[in-house]
Amino acid sequence: MLAPSFSAYSLALIHQGTIVHSSRGRGIMPLVACLEECRPRYANCILHDKIIGLAAAKLAAYSGVVSSVVAGTASESAADFLEDKGIPLEAGTIAANILTADRSAVCPGEIIAQGANDYESLVAQLRAMLQGK
Repeated sequence: MLAPSFSAYSLALIHQGTIVHSSRGRGIMPLVACLEECRPRYANCILHDKIIGLAAAKLAAYSGVVSSVVAGTASESAADFLEDKGIPLEAGTIAANILTADRSAVCPGEIIAQGANDYESLVAQLRAMLQGK
């Protein structure tokens, strides 16, 4: 497995040892863009993501693209969800929750993810949240 280079990217999708998508973007939308681009073409990929919260874990699992996850930090709920789905997780740190950038609250994506049970509805709810709806 390629070791994560979170200095070179914040997320990368690896298929058969080759990075097929990478991003330096922040937040959940770079993962959404990655999975939407790669869903039709790839399966059994390794996802390297700097931060994996419940929203990212559910997107990865529901996408059908990701077979394992490597993260710098993962939330407890993400780790539990991935374990329940049989998706191996390697994380440098397991945190109670993923917080907002100012660390004042639980990330809104985490709250949305608690009630989402499929890829399309989760993506729609995340987009609506980011558009302020």
